[in-house]
Amino acid sequence: MRCAVLGLVISGASAFLPQDGLAGEEPANVSVAFHNGRPTIFINGHPDALPCYCPPAYFWDTRLVLRTTPRFAKHHMGAYFLSITRAKVLQGSGDDFFLTPFWDGDQISRQPLHPELFSLDEQVNLISAGEPQAWLIVRLGLYEPASWRKLHGDQLVVNERGETLQTPSLASELYWDAAARYCAAVLEHCEEQPWSWRIIGYADFQRMEGTHEPLIFYWLFDHGPTMTARWRRYLREKYGTEDALRAAHGDAKLSFETATVPSDRLSGPVPQVSATLYWQDAAQNQALRDYLLLARDLYHAGFRKVAGAMQQTLERLGRRRLLVHDALKQTMLGWDNRGYFDLLAPWQLAWPELLAGSGHMGAAALLDAPGMGGLITPHDYQARGPGGVLEPEGSVDSTVLRGKYFLCEMDTRSYTGKDYHGRARDDRQFAAVTWRNLATSLTRGFNSYWMDLHEDWFATEPIHSVIARQVEVIRQSVDFPHRTMPGIAMLLDDQAVLETNGSGSFFNEAIMTEWKSGLARCGVPARIYLLEDLELAGFPQHRVYYFPNLFRVDARRLALLREKVFCNGNVVLWGPGSGISDGSRLGPEPASRLTGFQFEYLPASYMHRVQVQDFTHPITRDLKADAVLGGPLAYGPLLFPTDGRPLGVAWTKQGREPAGLAVKVFGQGARGAWQGDPAALGPGDWASVFTTAVPIPADMWRGLARFGGAHVYCESNDVLMADCSVVGLHSIQSGPKRIRLPGAHVVKDLISGKPVSERCEQIEFKLEAPETRVFLIQPAGP
Repeated sequence: MRCAVLGLVISGASAFLPQDGLAGEEPANVSVAFHNGRPTIFINGHPDALPCYCPPAYFWDTRLVLRTTPRFAKHHMGAYFLSITRAKVLQGSGDDFFLTPFWDGDQISRQPLHPELFSLDEQVNLISAGEPQAWLIVRLGLYEPASWRKLHGDQLVVNERGETLQTPSLASELYWDAAARYCAAVLEHCEEQPWSWRIIGYADFQRMEGTHEPLIFYWLFDHGPTMTARWRRYLREKYGTEDALRAAHGDAKLSFETATVPSDRLSGPVPQVSATLYWQDAAQNQALRDYLLLARDLYHAGFRKVAGAMQQTLERLGRRRLLVHDALKQTMLGWDNRGYFDLLAPWQLAWPELLAGSGHMGAAALLDAPGMGGLITPHDYQARGPGGVLEPEGSVDSTVLRGKYFLCEMDTRSYTGKDYHGRARDDRQFAAVTWRNLATSLTRGFNSYWMDLHEDWFATEPIHSVIARQVEVIRQSVDFPHRTMPGIAMLLDDQAVLETNGSGSFFNEAIMTEWKSGLARCGVPARIYLLEDLELAGFPQHRVYYFPNLFRVDARRLALLREKVFCNGNVVLWGPGSGISDGSRLGPEPASRLTGFQFEYLPASYMHRVQVQDFTHPITRDLKADAVLGGPLAYGPLLFPTDGRPLGVAWTKQGREPAGLAVKVFGQGARGAWQGDPAALGPGDWASVFTTAVPIPADMWRGLARFGGAHVYCESNDVLMADCSVVGLHSIQSGPKRIRLPGAHVVKDLISGKPVSERCEQIEFKLEAPETRVFLIQPAGP
């Protein structure tokens, strides 16, 4: 009965298609360029803000697709996503979830090899019923079918238990070649269709959204024959002689012919893992370093092969399309995927850092690779609901900075579905969450789009009344000037794991938790960049620079920091292990060269907590007497500043209470404390702040920003979003709110569309939680 009903529904979809006008049109000519300060898609020469909807076809519930898609037609969306769905299950083929019509075994074809469960034509028909002229973006993934794995078992990952996993090795050139040919075949197929003139782009969701699947289950090392052979080749190419290899790895018996892939020390007994220091000399972890560097090289090569094949196919066909990829999620450094998603799985004591093990290091180099038009990722799942934040999983600020396009899935769960992950439980929550999401997009220069993944989350008229206004605002936003305001910059070294035991636990505290619990709530605009972004000529000015994982210091990095950061009255916040390594050995000397502090160095692990004791400094003036930074995570070695001005003591071993928070001024010091003309501040004028504990509270971030001379928009610890044209405030605490503007502005309520003031320097309103308020601002005349 179920199959019969599905068949009737699918067959009926084709009746919706207006047949006239689909063939013979000129293909869309697509490019991305800066427009009003943000990367914007241009279609046939015209800038388009591109409100988008993605139906749940990727999960192939046809009845759900038919129900959800027509609702968005009344909003006149700019584009819809199509999905390459799986092939219909054939008798004897088994239930292969990832068998697509275009790839079976070693056979890859631009013409379908099997009938499709829900064809692209049927999806176009359904979309065209409501919007015959809507643009189309085609979704595809890089999953190999089971038939390919059956033919190539030697190409799969083997874990430390000797189990063969159903994932191709990162070292499998056979897989990467097939994935590239598959992408080319899909693009060729789509560009041959009568509706191809409506295609504006392709979204490559890779395999497991770019994550190497074994890492989700804590399997870092691949012991399969393909990786083992590649590992031995890598060692030979890197070290040249076995003597050099043995010296580096500390193993007198190593040889190029018999070297085995390392084992994961983090998976050992609890006492052994607990005794392992987080930061490591090269002599202690060279095998881990080499393996992670090899994984990086393999992933980079595979990514370039796939993206390049897509670009070359379009060039050969004479097409200009947007190519975006779901990958490079550096804002998620420290992510424990299984620890979050698997309800009954324990949160691990330590786990292999997910991105590094997947080869996602040195991401900046891939942002300019051929075929890299931008990124498309979900947003962080951990704090999606009311009171939380929207932060894309991908490296959004680095992507936007380079003029690339960024699309963020706004798969906002709601009361019309059963899924959790920050579900909006009523219409007020839905409005509050989605306006917060949209304000984040507008102020960060990217595009959030609506998506039904596997449930119907936008199923009521009240929900669609909210979406209708949001679509209008997105369309209007093409005319909003965009400029990043001087605030706080978090800069990530995505290869910092090389100086550690490989665990992601510290990154989870210092990066992911720090952002959601403190930085996003301090009332000052903040951004997350890659360390390499500092080298770009267009890197925006900020007042506070936070380096949560800059563990390695060398002459080149120091020169870049002196030029771009240690100047102009900036404040620099260093985390617990900043500069602890010179790339070979740990110690206080490289940390001193980087931060300017002298240190006591203790080669032990312990919990990191700091009690603030000096409340007279601008950094700590707004903190309450019970201010204690940090948490229960134990790691080491420990660094304690021994000079500068101490602001707090570390609760550490033996009750010794060394300094745990300190500030040191260089040259003419910080901009916020400077009494003269700010233009007089220049090279060598800055303030260094070192904390032995993270995360830190929003009040302290605001103090750092004020000390650095940043404009503070809000004092209430609510979630603030701001650029030069839009300010927004999201809160779960009702009451009077105030947003201070950087000068006199004309203000309009962007949600209601009503004017607020022709000239004001602050916006005051009463907020009924949960709620988000969003305002369009324009500098007022003299």
